[in-house]
Amino acid sequence: MREVRKDDTVLMKWSEEYGSTFGARVVLGNYKVYTVDPRALSHILNHTDIYPKPEYLQNILASMVGGRGLLLAEGEEHKRQRRIMNPSFSLGHIKEIMPIFFDTAHQLRDSLNSILAKVSESEGTEIDMFSWVTRAALDVIGQAGFGYRFNALHDESNELFCAVHDMIEAAGKSPLLGILMGRFQLLRHLPLEYNRKMTEARATTRRIGMALIRKEKAAVQQEMQGKLEKSNVGRRDLLSALIRANMSPELALHQRMSDDEVLAQISTFIVAGHETTASGLAWTLYSLSLSPRVQDKLRLELQQASEEAPCMEELSALPYLDAVLKESLRLWCPVRSTVRVATRADQIPLSTPLVDRQGRRHDYVQVQAGDVVGVESVVVNHAKEFWGEDAHEFRPERWEEGLEKVKEIPGVWAHTMAFLGGARACIGYRFSVMEMKAILFTLIRAFEFAPIEGQEIGMKDVIVIRPFVKEQKEKGIQLPLRVCKVHRAA
Repeated sequence: MREVRKDDTVLMKWSEEYGSTFGARVVLGNYKVYTVDPRALSHILNHTDIYPKPEYLQNILASMVGGRGLLLAEGEEHKRQRRIMNPSFSLGHIKEIMPIFFDTAHQLRDSLNSILAKVSESEGTEIDMFSWVTRAALDVIGQAGFGYRFNALHDESNELFCAVHDMIEAAGKSPLLGILMGRFQLLRHLPLEYNRKMTEARATTRRIGMALIRKEKAAVQQEMQGKLEKSNVGRRDLLSALIRANMSPELALHQRMSDDEVLAQISTFIVAGHETTASGLAWTLYSLSLSPRVQDKLRLELQQASEEAPCMEELSALPYLDAVLKESLRLWCPVRSTVRVATRADQIPLSTPLVDRQGRRHDYVQVQAGDVVGVESVVVNHAKEFWGEDAHEFRPERWEEGLEKVKEIPGVWAHTMAFLGGARACIGYRFSVMEMKAILFTLIRAFEFAPIEGQEIGMKDVIVIRPFVKEQKEKGIQLPLRVCKVHRAA
């Protein structure tokens, strides 16, 4: 059932043929080092001063999120921003925003029920689930991220929704152009449709984002002056918590974020916060549609819950839901890979020695300034040495079997590279995981999902991996599944 991209297939083949670490010449660069060696990955991801994002990748990301938020900041700037933002992503804060996850999940369920009310209850109907989970994820990040209502599940005319949609659509239609613009700045000033859409989308985001920041700062200032009770001020969203932490008297002025830095976090919330979650949800539903046994087993577990909106602890205590999500994000890692560039000569230590062309064994790989290092998350997540001979299969039960070898992988969550690892691991991974669990909990209890006969689903890499129907490429990104109400015992 598993389709692997051509690039992924080549890298997996090379990894099996040449070992866990190897190098290759790359276009417009020097050598590129590829590795799935866990010790090497840990070294690269934890030495961000030696291995930052290359300039061209920063330029590509900047075209999407604007200023230097957490996604783009490097060095001390990144550490400072992360220190201020960490409390906003704590387990305690996520527990507070769980109701937002379930409110949106229930709205999504109700929207799907409205569609199904018009068709045969036994047969169901074809629904583009990627579109629906994307809208749900956008509504979640709007409210839980910065107290903004996109209302994407009910209305697609919202100004900020349209700006985000246009930005993603432009990137999807011209992925090569985006890469070239990352390398050649002159292209960004040409009168191209891509540049126009990106510029307009960033301007809309800035205008609305700055208004939100000004409003929240004024409320926090009033509270600090004793003019407003704390209970009447703070919302539960991430932006409110961030501004409160940023304005704390305990934080030195030179350590605080500027309004532009706070604004950049809003753009980062939108792009990184909802894209990865939507991708993860879509591919999980796709995997479940192809595995009726797994889907039924999961539904049976979820139906035992007495509450329609369980608390974080109760949701986390559902073992098969946990295994299904871990397996899906391992198999369909939303961000397939990333790259780093060495700023100076370095020796990357290896847990498995490499053998050079002369047959000599090395316990490290030598890199020079300018060499590119590929962090190939999908290759790590599919490596048979960690996951077994069936590493390309969707089998949640593997998470009940110990998996001792995978504990070497330096991933921040579940020993996979789904959210990377090290000093720049995804700060919002707990947020994303609990959001996906809440939506899956709600959908699988209410609906059955099946593939559309005769349709083959492919994947397109646009920020994250997105599904499309190979026989309907002209329709763009979509994931049609047959959806019907639960009508049989799981």
